[in-house]
Amino acid sequence: MLRLAGTAVVMLVLSSAPAVGAARPAPISAAAPKATAAAPSGSWTVYHHDNARTGYDSTQPAVTGATTGWVSPTLDGSVYAEPLVYNGIVFAATLQGTVYALNQSDGTIVWSRNVGVPHPIGTGQCGNVNPLGIISTPVIDVAAGRIYVSEILNADSAWHVFGIDLMSHLVVMDTTIPSGVGTGLDWTIQQQRGALGLANGYVYIPFGGRDGDCGPYHGWVIGVPTSGSTSVAVYETPSTAEGIWAPGGVVVDDSTGNVFFATGNAIPCSGAVNSDSVIRNAPTLGAATSFFQPPDWSANWCGPDEDLGSISPVLISPSLMFTTGKYGQGFLMDPTNLGGTDGQLYPGRTPYNGVDVCLGDHSAASYGSIASAYGRVYFSCEGNGIVSLSVNTSTPSFSSCDATCNATGTWHVGGLGTMSSPIVAGGAVWAISTSGGGLYGFNATTGAQIFHSANFGASRFSTPSEAGGQIFAGSGNVIRSFNMVSGCSSVTVSAAPTTVSSGTHVTVTAVATGCPTSPLYEYWVRPATSSTWQMVQAYGTSATYDWNSTGAAPGTVYLGVHARDAGSPAAYDAVASTPVTVTAPSCASVTVSALPTSVSSGTHVTATAIATGCTSSPRYEFWLRPATSSTWQLVQSYGTSATYDWNSTGAAAGTVYLGVHARDANSTAAYDAVASTPVTVTTPSCASVSISASPTSVAHGSGTHVTITAAATGCTNSPRYEFWLRPASSSTWQLVQGYGTSATYDWNSTGALPGTVYLGVHVRDANSTASYDAVASTPVTVT
Repeated sequence: MLRLAGTAVVMLVLSSAPAVGAARPAPISAAAPKATAAAPSGSWTVYHHDNARTGYDSTQPAVTGATTGWVSPTLDGSVYAEPLVYNGIVFAATLQGTVYALNQSDGTIVWSRNVGVPHPIGTGQCGNVNPLGIISTPVIDVAAGRIYVSEILNADSAWHVFGIDLMSHLVVMDTTIPSGVGTGLDWTIQQQRGALGLANGYVYIPFGGRDGDCGPYHGWVIGVPTSGSTSVAVYETPSTAEGIWAPGGVVVDDSTGNVFFATGNAIPCSGAVNSDSVIRNAPTLGAATSFFQPPDWSANWCGPDEDLGSISPVLISPSLMFTTGKYGQGFLMDPTNLGGTDGQLYPGRTPYNGVDVCLGDHSAASYGSIASAYGRVYFSCEGNGIVSLSVNTSTPSFSSCDATCNATGTWHVGGLGTMSSPIVAGGAVWAISTSGGGLYGFNATTGAQIFHSANFGASRFSTPSEAGGQIFAGSGNVIRSFNMVSGCSSVTVSAAPTTVSSGTHVTVTAVATGCPTSPLYEYWVRPATSSTWQMVQAYGTSATYDWNSTGAAPGTVYLGVHARDAGSPAAYDAVASTPVTVTAPSCASVTVSALPTSVSSGTHVTATAIATGCTSSPRYEFWLRPATSSTWQLVQSYGTSATYDWNSTGAAAGTVYLGVHARDANSTAAYDAVASTPVTVTTPSCASVSISASPTSVAHGSGTHVTITAAATGCTNSPRYEFWLRPASSSTWQLVQGYGTSATYDWNSTGALPGTVYLGVHVRDANSTASYDAVASTPVTVT
């Protein structure tokens, strides 16, 4: 049942508000001058951020704390609802029935609209909120450009759902909830505390009882069509009481449209149906389509007035939901099949042993709503601060918080009194002290405190909202803003060079931006052969890291950086990585040429190699295959020289191959690329020779000298000449001048007998090993 004790209510009515009994209010203007609308920065359009009621904004970077921002002008009444944010406007609703649109950047009033004078609590009626203005959190219909609020008007003692157009600021929808639905919706004993929901073409409005449990109230959820139709959808609890009063209101699974909510205890418990239950409804409501109820619901929940419905469940995923309640034990459920009584996924059903989640407190332990993020849930424990449990979604299970609250995976921050339902943004948990202690921020992973504002008061069940890095809190009749101080908003990383062979040094450079103070960097490497990151340089101020790739396996290596602000408590504020390709050190190809390409034995040949596509620098090894063999011979070992001087002396005639192996300086291969080129080795020779004599006729006994001149042609290199003579009286040739470079021979004819003397020449190449390559002779007549 509802317990709504809280701060005293200040009944402040604007002078321009409509008179009591007016059916429709006229537009009002707040005392402050209109401000220009702020530029949009984030949004928070529904209680706890989304229809799953996770309370989590995943768009914000990790933060290190917060600073105090603006405080709005004084509004016309207390704010019980969570502030909403859309399109640069913060929306606040008051117990006097006014919706205020505040500039997100400075808190000034942009416009306001009063929907009518709210009904006061009548004489003899129970309850502790007066008047019965806008108590629940509204909801913004982004598509239609409206904000929907619920209030009971003094004019007709009926609950209304109003739609205010966000452009014209006029009420464009006013649907009265008929009191004759079901067994009768009696405004004198009902209260509308739970947040409105928006889905499936309906605004969902939950109802519970009032503080004091006056009369035979029921729990209700009314679906008011956004089309303006007055044909409402209805769910009414089957037993008396069973109020649907938790501040979070209804939860909607956006993937199915199913609607979920929790009920309080029945009165009486005996024979009750769906007391202390989580109910699942179709989009059009009606009878429950599934429910969950603790196995000990009667003894431990209903009987001692320990409502399961004191807190709204949270939809962790379409297949997992968590809840707790005033008895202080938690449950994981399957939203697709809530399982009925004892139908929880965790704790186990047989034997059933409840799992404490609020320091072993089993009396009025937890109220409000639950946040879910980072594989954890977060909630307030009455008088005991904030508790966070780790959730195993695959088992499923969660860590506990018994009297010691020291289970693995659990953190607890105590000593703060009673806290509001928390939200999560920027890696931090944010909650308001409803006992006047102000706003707190805690690291979402560890629970370490990162912020505490100055003290301020807040209404019972208040909860903050966040958009664009700002936190907004209702505080009596003002809205307070706070600015989250982020860690480094982003980091980039680059590597130079980006392709290397093993052994090359790579410079990794990181640049963090948006850091409140100064950035720290931590460097990581993920080898090509592994999916595991290795930390290689711990946090420090250096924005560079020198990676030595020696020993790195070929493939894509990732070099990563964690960046965080010097004051950040996070493991990191931002991360980035960049790939570096490690190639097996190699040369892609090699060519080789020879000069000259045709030689005779003894000629020097220069072999020149050119390697391309080498990872670093090439090394060359030269080989030779003789014309008379199929076997290659190493002639010059690996080195930096790209040339080899081959002396062909002694080389047999034919085709000799000069070859090269090329490899990268860091390659471990025998070779990366090969090439060869042929060199033709010819037998050194002269093709022909001619000979002449001058004069060609001499007189016997005259002693005339005859000059013999030879001319060799087609010599491989240079010719060598050998001269011979055959006397007229003989058939035998006589050597008269051995091989030499001289192409002439001087013959003295003294003593020569008359007749024909033949003078001859042998010619051969300078490198020829033959007796001669060519011969010629010429006659000389001795008369």
